Parts: sequence; structure tokens; C-alpha cells
Amino acid sequence: MNILKKWSVAVFVLVMLFSIQHQVADAVDYRTVKVVSGSSLLVRESPNEASNSIGNLSKDEFVIEFSSSNGWSHIQAGDVKGYVSSSFLSVPSSTIKIANSKSGLVVKAKPSPSASTLATLKYNMIVEDYGSVGNGWSYVQYGNVVGYVKSDFIGQTKTTTKYVNTSSGVIVRNIASQSGASVGSLSNGTQVTVHATLVGWSYVTAGNIKGYVVAKFLSTKKPIVPFNNINFSLTIRDVEKNEKSNFIQKLQDGRNTYLVYETTKYGYSAILTYTFIGGQLEYISYDFLPEQNSYDTWNQMTTIHTRLQVGGIAEFGDDYEFSYEKYRNLFTSWERNSYMALIAVHDDYLYTSAKLTYYRK
Repeated sequence: MNILKKWSVAVFVLVMLFSIQHQVADAVDYRTVKVVSGSSLLVRESPNEASNSIGNLSKDEFVIEFSSSNGWSHIQAGDVKGYVSSSFLSVPSSTIKIANSKSGLVVKAKPSPSASTLATLKYNMIVEDYGSVGNGWSYVQYGNVVGYVKSDFIGQTKTTTKYVNTSSGVIVRNIASQSGASVGSLSNGTQVTVHATLVGWSYVTAGNIKGYVVAKFLSTKKPIVPFNNINFSLTIRDVEKNEKSNFIQKLQDGRNTYLVYETTKYGYSAILTYTFIGGQLEYISYDFLPEQNSYDTWNQMTTIHTRLQVGGIAEFGDDYEFSYEKYRNLFTSWERNSYMALIAVHDDYLYTSAKLTYYRK
């Protein structure tokens, strides 16, 4: 009997997942709900002013935006599909609601019981509610399912607080599936508000980011997150509080503040300096030859650079750019989303310099 029960539960979960996936096919082709902000808005066949008009939208009318480029948005409003000027669309306000009908939340193409059914969302699925459109109907979105539901069948969520608990962070998706479109990411230790959990996925909000994450990567207790000093949102106080290297001094020069530490990097001794300009962290540098009293041969400079480059590849990967001017300098650089890292070995100042510097972009 227990085996039959377990088998039945497994079949139910599989059917549930298949149903959800079937209803929100092509979820990675993300759609956005917008609202007409002008008094009226022409819909055109093509994205240009000379194109034929195929419809006219009223102020506050909802549209589904498929894409936006060069000032034009590809949209659909009811049965009309075409292009409108992006400047006359805005993002409407919304609230997070939960499907509270155990028989399923039926999403209609129009606010009418006789309208075609777009999808049936399962109990406890989360939707974005863009508000009432009258006669007991609300306009909602789940992934790429955008339509009308009975307002009585959605309700407020009961929230809990959790934390991202995985060193690599989590991807936030627009539906409860790995096939969902990525709408952002959250780093390890980030506090989130959980609105619902279903079939291994939790719907969370954190700042401006909202969507589904894998539930097993959340915990009720905040994890201990190692200090990441390559973070250009750090303040002076953040560094002073969390940097564990041996503190040397704090220097102030006009708008510039320097926090200087003695540390190791890539297995070599170095002087670590955080440079703030007007309170904003701009540079993080490791000086491997701070004494400024050696003048190395080209072969020695090449050896120094190669050793540091090996450490850089271990940290950043092998997608680097390398350049050199023989007998003078060698450079290796990496581009990342928020910063650039540069290893520079040169003798431009009549002594050999070897530094790794992170530059804020």
C-alpha cells in the first residue's frame, strides 16, 4: 500500500510539472506587461512612422510587450499585434498574489467566462496581479501566461524570511522551471522574502528582483559568507570592518582615501590598497614590489609576470588579453561585469613594478 501511495504521489508531481510546462511553453522568450501612458496610441504594422496603422490603444490599456528596439515595441493588445512607440508605454504597478483555488486558477484571454482558456495554473502558484478590470476580473501574469482571472480566486501570500545559502548564488527565473527566463541573480547570504513554495521552487522577492529560485538553496538561518573584497559597492567602513589583512595605515588626500594593508596574493607577499574617491571605491591594488628598489632584467620581468598570470588565470579564467613591449612592460587583463583586472609588470620608473589592480567600470 505504501508503495502504491508513493507511486501515486510521484505520478501526481510529474503530471503537475508537465501541465505547468505545457501551459507556459517558450518561457525563455520573456514577455513584459506594459500600460499605455499616452492619451491614445497608434499600433502600426512595422516599426516606423510610415507604416500602416492597424489599431488604436486607449490610455491605461494593458499590452504585452515581446521586445523593444530603436524606440519601438513589438506588442499585442487583445487581437491586435504590431508595433508602437516605446515612449508611450510604462510599467504598471502590481502586487504578488497566490492562486487560492484548489481546482486551479483558470486564465482567460478576455474577462469573460466564455473566453478562450489560456492556461490553468495550479493551487499555490504565484501571479503578478496588475489590478481589477471590473466585473470581478483581474489582469495577471505567470511567466508568459498573461490574461484574466476571477479576482476571488487569488489572494494575499503568507511570507517568510529566508537566505540564499549556496556559494555560487542563485538564478531567479520567471517560472518554476529550469527552462524559465532568467530575471536576475542573488548572491550567497542575500535575504529574501518567500511568498510560496511549490514542487521544489520558491517564489521570492529581494529588492527589485522577484521570481522563482530552487527552494533547496534557501535556509532559515543566514549563512556565514566570506568577505569578498572585490566588490565596488563596499564603503570605507565596510573595508575597515571586514578586511582581515594586517592593517598598515589610512591616508587622506583631499577627496581621496587610501586604506593600506599587508597581505598575500597568489602565494606572494603584497601591499593591498583600497582607493576611494569621494567615498566611492575606485581601485583595489596589490603591489608585489612595494620597495621600489629593484631593476630587473627582461627575463626576470617575464618570470614575475608569468607567475602572477598563472594566479590570475586561476582566479579569472583564460579569457584574457595579453600585450607587451619588449624590455619595458608586460600586461594581462580580464574584463568582468563590474570591473577590469590588470596585471602590469614594467620598469617605466627606473625600478621594476609588479601590480594587480582591479578597476571599477
